[in-house]
Amino acid sequence: MVGKSARRLFLGIVFVLAFAVPIHSFAAGSVTESIQDTAGYFQKSPDFFKKSELDSDLVVAALAKKGLLQKEEITDYTKTISHKLQSSNVSRGDLDKAIIAIKAMGGDPAQFNGRNLVKEVYTSPADKPTATVYAFDLIALSTDDYTIPSNAENAPAKIAAKLVNLEVKINDGAATVGGGWSWDTSGQTPPDVDSTGMVLTALGMYQKYYHDPSVKKAIRDGKKFLMKAQKSNGGYDYNSGISTSLDGVNSSSTAQAIIGLSSIGIDPTSNKFTKNHVNPVSFLLNNFKIDNGFKWLPSDKVINDFATEEVFEALVAYDLFLKGDTLYNFRNVSSSNSGNTGATDSGAGDKDSGSSNTGSKGSDNSPNNNGAGKTTNQSPAAAAAKVVEKNTKEVVTKTNTITKDHTITNNNTITKTNTVEKPAAAKNQTPAKAEKASNAKKEDKPATATDQAAPAEDVQQEPKKVVITKTTGISPVHGWVGSLSAGAGVILLIIRKKFLGV
Repeated sequence: MVGKSARRLFLGIVFVLAFAVPIHSFAAGSVTESIQDTAGYFQKSPDFFKKSELDSDLVVAALAKKGLLQKEEITDYTKTISHKLQSSNVSRGDLDKAIIAIKAMGGDPAQFNGRNLVKEVYTSPADKPTATVYAFDLIALSTDDYTIPSNAENAPAKIAAKLVNLEVKINDGAATVGGGWSWDTSGQTPPDVDSTGMVLTALGMYQKYYHDPSVKKAIRDGKKFLMKAQKSNGGYDYNSGISTSLDGVNSSSTAQAIIGLSSIGIDPTSNKFTKNHVNPVSFLLNNFKIDNGFKWLPSDKVINDFATEEVFEALVAYDLFLKGDTLYNFRNVSSSNSGNTGATDSGAGDKDSGSSNTGSKGSDNSPNNNGAGKTTNQSPAAAAAKVVEKNTKEVVTKTNTITKDHTITNNNTITKTNTVEKPAAAKNQTPAKAEKASNAKKEDKPATATDQAAPAEDVQQEPKKVVITKTTGISPVHGWVGSLSAGAGVILLIIRKKFLGV
């Protein structure tokens, strides 16, 4: 009897240990390792920080966010941006990305070589705006708590409203399966994954600090679209609309989906985004990595630099998501030209539940009051006391609907809204041809500690399915617990052999 009891006790302990630690904790290749490897790929070139090619601004921002830049690299790339901004043909996307990189490296884009780059963005929309340009503008203006007049022509709230208006609904028969965004503003092009990922990144940053029901609904629709557009192999393609074909599946589109989901507080490795035991993160690591870089198509044989940049940004975005932070939030980055510029925001989104804001920042103290300077700490009570009532305004809401046969219907409604302005309560990547955006100062109602960027139904995190080797990111705690559990298992096996004879 004693022998049987001991045997049962032993088997019970082994069973508990086997399921106590997430299976992906034992993955051979992790997101963290891939981030380090790919950072080395960029930094192995002595000229990487002395030239701006592809979307290098965003890569540098991601490197800075992870604290992977040396002081000399920051100095070199700051000079590179300065030279680029002196060009006569600087695009709006170039300006947005410059703001992101400058802020990430510890600089002040509101006082850069005698220019207020932030003010240049919020005072006037781009000459040829697209949904992705709007998204980059909103990201650029959201990288820190810049002071931006609510009546500015390109104020964050106005950009967010434009993006909401550009959402294109996708109907599957009689049911709406979500909505997304295409790069253009015609409302006649079906949404694509790349543009949708970028817009979600922008709206997620905005919604984190400003509770807007229309933005919240648009985020929910975008999440549904990405769920529907995901392929059976776990990845995404660059084609517009929704199909089951795997022909266009690539690393760049998959990366944009990961960045967008991570930015709205949704876990891209959750059950909702796992197909046949593969999620977007594992799909990237298992099908595209070559040495320390990444290819664009699964069938490619060589590293694609553009794809490598986007995948790197996606891996950093997911890694930051696991730590409760977001890719383009640089509110805790001090304005100093130092090597370690990494920063985290403890108030960032939780897994599959959006984000809660626990900090607060004051208003701009710029001596020239130009609308985008440094911020000062301020208590939530003091911030809440500064309430400015804005005039009632008309808001035109347009819904563009695309059915399965691409028939388009437009519904325009006008509603009256009263907007209350409060200061912020708390202080990426792109598809092949899109531009990325930078940071903005808030002028609408700040989010409370309970405001969530993600839809309410996503509050509960689902348990993950079994994930393939070299898949999701592993925190140091998971790795340590996994090793401890494995060691305990070995010890138990020895005890079993010695005392039970089996």
